[in-house]
Amino acid sequence: MIMDSYSLKSVLDLPELFQRTFSFRYFNSLQSECFSGCFHSDMNMVISAPTGSGKTVLFELCILRLLTRFLSHDGKFNHMKGLLKTIYIAPSKALVQEKLRDWNLKFGSWGINCLEMTGDNESCNAKNIQESDIILTTPEKFDAVTRNRIRDGGLSFFSDIALIVIDEVHLLNDPRGAVLEAIVSRIKMLSCRPEMNPCPLAQVRFLAVSATIPNIQDIAEWLMVPPEGMKRFGEEMRPVKLTTKVFGTLQFPYCLPYE
Repeated sequence: MIMDSYSLKSVLDLPELFQRTFSFRYFNSLQSECFSGCFHSDMNMVISAPTGSGKTVLFELCILRLLTRFLSHDGKFNHMKGLLKTIYIAPSKALVQEKLRDWNLKFGSWGINCLEMTGDNESCNAKNIQESDIILTTPEKFDAVTRNRIRDGGLSFFSDIALIVIDEVHLLNDPRGAVLEAIVSRIKMLSCRPEMNPCPLAQVRFLAVSATIPNIQDIAEWLMVPPEGMKRFGEEMRPVKLTTKVFGTLQFPYCLPYE
């Protein structure tokens, strides 16, 4: 359901430092509905919403929620490099690079270090990974780094992971989905180890979004999402409405009907 304008959340509801992250004054209906869950809680969430409805803002609200840990009582931002890591996982290099450009512009002035981890990026050494705050990657590359580069410190940053953002989570239903499933399962397994208790990984948060999630309940259960963290939005959230038309065809003699 689309919210009335008076129900929309204002950017002014964010701490003053974070308000400049967004170039608009009010969040849209979808973003307003998810605002409290994304920014005022640490619960896992899975969200299904149409393309173009503003899901990227939900990623950013969860990142800002994480960054509030660096805010002092007087509003100063005391950032510690690489201490709390966000992992953004997208199915394509194009999506990774698009978010990298956007988030460098939005968060770079605060000293937030964004690192692209794809097949074309040769700067993914252990030092750069350790010092990064937001790692943007594809499932295959993240799996390769964490599986095959243990000697080079490939797993040393795992304990600092506090937020996992999965874009286009319906990839799980794709042949490539096994890699994504393995990554998430590995993170969940490591987060349960007793030695991780004092580390951010022990309370790692998951946010998974997609335009099409036919089995949203199954994914929510897998990611340990509470009922209030599962959101499904319909076509009414599209900024540009779609019109569906069905055109009939003539059936010619001696032709079998299409099945």
